[in-house]
Amino acid sequence: MIALARAGAVLCSAVAMLALLLGLAAVALGRPDRAAVYLAVAILASVAVAAIMRSDVRRRRREEALLPPERRPARRRPRRPIVVPLREGALTFAVWYAVAVGVDLVMTGATSAFTLAAVAPFAALMLTTLTVAGRHMMFRLTAEDAEAADGAPAASRDGSRRA
Repeated sequence: MIALARAGAVLCSAVAMLALLLGLAAVALGRPDRAAVYLAVAILASVAVAAIMRSDVRRRRREEALLPPERRPARRRPRRPIVVPLREGALTFAVWYAVAVGVDLVMTGATSAFTLAAVAPFAALMLTTLTVAGRHMMFRLTAEDAEAADGAPAASRDGSRRA
């Protein structure tokens, strides 16, 4: 049953993503009626994923509550979230946007409005996210390596010590 619920969440996620992509294509082809339908499908699929995942978390927490305290899995302390500084993010986005438009120009010989309005911003957003997250992870791993070598917890940016 658990595997079936998770497979359903994955399937609904795929349907939502496909609906969003088809919605973009419908907008580019001048079919706003179809775009609205695809958007509705994407929203419904996303709501289904959220419901499935929330029920899975509730089920897992109920099962953990039944265990004796020494057998419960340790709760991990969440790390600080990855934050994107506005100036750095905007600059990185602009660079990746220019690269995406340049690649389209080289590959096709011309740039379309669809590329400028949909493909390039999407590619730039994804690549900016990967760039910033990768840089963040690189420096986090470096701090953790230094922590392991010293044997003492590394100080975080706010001055507290991580355990």
